Amino acid sequence: MPFLYISLGVVAILFVIYVFVHMHQKKVSDEIQTETENMMNRYGKVTKEHQHTYVTIAGIAYQVIYVYVPLRAELTINSTTIWEVRESGKSSLLHQGHLLASPKPKIIVVYPASQVIKRYINENEMEFVKYNKMFYNMYVCRYSEVSTLLEELADA
Repeated sequence: MPFLYISLGVVAILFVIYVFVHMHQKKVSDEIQTETENMMNRYGKVTKEHQHTYVTIAGIAYQVIYVYVPLRAELTINSTTIWEVRESGKSSLLHQGHLLASPKPKIIVVYPASQVIKRYINENEMEFVKYNKMFYNMYVCRYSEVSTLLEELADA
């Protein structure tokens, strides 16, 4: 009987921790999206259509996509649709086909990740992703690089 109470207590504590972490992540995500949209309003016009965010800078409309990557995790772009997140010995794949289906150019904001983003050029070659170098019809940048990218796009 005491084992049952201890087990229920542990499950309840784990559930509370899970809910707290999820709520904190949602709060951080909302703050980053709001701050990014405020930055984008300084350099262009932000619009929302069907739960998608677009920014028009220098006459070009970009779709803005936010990708959550944990702070100490590494993001590797394996192909247009398959991205890999490596975090403390484990790896998970992100299937981005549904997000990248639109023909519009994209600005991918990776947050709160601080690690350098890498991508495979082919099976044997890998390069570091630069925030201002477009590939696969998209710019991929960390949250800390967004304002610099927007400034460069506005000046172009």
